Amino acid sequence: MTETKSLRVGIAGTGKMGSAIARNLLDRGYRVSVWNVDPGLMDPLAAAGATPFERLESLVTSVDALVAMLWDDAVAREVSLGRIIPAAREEELVIECTTLSPQMYEELAEAAARRGVEFLACPVIGSVDGARDGSLTLYPGGSRRAFDRAEELLRAMGSAICFTGSPAASGHLKLASNCMLGAIADSIGELLNIMARAGVDRALAVDTLVYMLERVASKRQQLLERDTRPRFSAGALLKDLRLARAARQRLSVTAPVLECTHAEFEKAVATGLSDEDYIAVSLALERTEALS
Repeated sequence: MTETKSLRVGIAGTGKMGSAIARNLLDRGYRVSVWNVDPGLMDPLAAAGATPFERLESLVTSVDALVAMLWDDAVAREVSLGRIIPAAREEELVIECTTLSPQMYEELAEAAARRGVEFLACPVIGSVDGARDGSLTLYPGGSRRAFDRAEELLRAMGSAICFTGSPAASGHLKLASNCMLGAIADSIGELLNIMARAGVDRALAVDTLVYMLERVASKRQQLLERDTRPRFSAGALLKDLRLARAARQRLSVTAPVLECTHAEFEKAVATGLSDEDYIAVSLALERTEALS
């Protein structure tokens, strides 16, 4: 039998992710209450044991911790800033899991502080499956006191907890993560299209690209230490980027992401990075900012 937890948790927003988080917490014995602007989306959770609330403010005042999983800044401004934080009791824990701008997280944190409410910006990385089984990666940012109070609940929601120190840092990390997903997805699409046009076996093409993602991951320590001693030089990679550009032109394939990459390497090599490791290109902007 699942042990019942003493913490009363509210979930504001029962879309796919919010519902999955609620079901996970119910399975772990938490007393879960839910609210959604569309009441019909609460029905399956009510059948699973959650307590539905028609009025958000009533839910907020009835729980110890409120988890918001909404949509964007506009909705958060209306719901989290306009309704949740004003209704929260002093020292109540509000955890904003919606992906928001860093500025919006800061605005919510400031509003919470004025009311004496404990606030964490806590964007998540992971899918609905990760929310359902509690294996999300969480990026909580706020006060250490708020984090310490929330830690048990966060560990029920995620298998990796990365305390960022500030709401804005949480926002920047989540947006950077998704920008990287977008850039990778777009470049993979371009490369698969090129290889398909060239008649390369699809499984071999996919496996090669996945292997290269692993190779990039091996650069972690170099990036941390800003170590650009050459393993594979920027100049050598540029030579291959030029060959790749000529190859896709012969195939009449457009690849705007790869064109941007080529242009950045041309610029970096022209500024003297040819004999440094190719990751020097990724550090070039950081260097420029440090000198300005």
